[in-house]
Amino acid sequence: MPVITDSACGKFILTGEHAVVHGEPAIALPLTSRRIRLRVQAQILGPAEKIGVSFPALGLDTSVDQLPEAHPIRLAVEKTLKQLEVVQKPSCRLEYTNQLPIGAGLGSSAAMAVVTIRALSAFLGHPLGKETVNRLAYECEEHVHIHPSGIDNTVITYEAPILFQKEHGAGFLNPAKDFHFILADTGVQKSTRETVAALNQFLENRPDFVRPRIAEIGRLSLAAREALETGDESALAEIIDRNQSLLRELEISSPELDNLIALALEAGASAAKLTGGGRGGHILALVREDRVEQVLEKLVLKGAFNPFHTQLSAGGEQNHA
Repeated sequence: MPVITDSACGKFILTGEHAVVHGEPAIALPLTSRRIRLRVQAQILGPAEKIGVSFPALGLDTSVDQLPEAHPIRLAVEKTLKQLEVVQKPSCRLEYTNQLPIGAGLGSSAAMAVVTIRALSAFLGHPLGKETVNRLAYECEEHVHIHPSGIDNTVITYEAPILFQKEHGAGFLNPAKDFHFILADTGVQKSTRETVAALNQFLENRPDFVRPRIAEIGRLSLAAREALETGDESALAEIIDRNQSLLRELEISSPELDNLIALALEAGASAAKLTGGGRGGHILALVREDRVEQVLEKLVLKGAFNPFHTQLSAGGEQNHA
């Protein structure tokens, strides 16, 4: 069997995280320069029906059947084999390399699932199409998170900016101009599963407080789509700031996120908010093109973890510095 290599990008949520779990629209953008790469090769002399896994960033050097049942790699392997009706497991090794922060709200679990499904199915001689890859990756996400929206696996599978809503699926976006963002890490890892569960509990305890805010976040995503597709950067800045205020009221933010957002604004960003699961992980900052280097330098000086620039180009293609 040939050696197969593939990769999957990360993602970040521009607007609508958490609200999307409750049926509201959200906007997600692919992080095509932050990827998980996979090499699949046969183990000719290895144990029969054993699939080995090497993932140094996670400290893994084991076999698939030794991974926890809800691990995205194990789930992806099992679902791929079932989809292809493979009775006898192939003797092979999955070797991962990683540029994508884990547990930081940038879609790492979905990226693991997507790249595993694509590469393993190709290794077996039956590469699966995007629609099937997306469906299987969503099934993996159901085990990793509580009631996932489907936005992570969709934007990562198709590698395009999308407006996503559970009821209607994904619609691809066509920005009228280039938009520049800086992402920076708080250095705090937090499980999206935990923050989703916490908001569900908050909703159950105080529905009259939580529901209107979730609905407003959904409206902000629709307004953000219009701002992107008309090139209205000032309107997008206002939307981002309001989205962050609502997430803070819903107890999805944290002191670390709030401090990093304040640093980005002081450095010259037009607006900033958390992105992803919250209570840790990354922020995104909307930055004018002529201020990108200035904001990056100031964030580094202030001790932000690994800030980097990403560009959403007119027409929807993403480029990265």
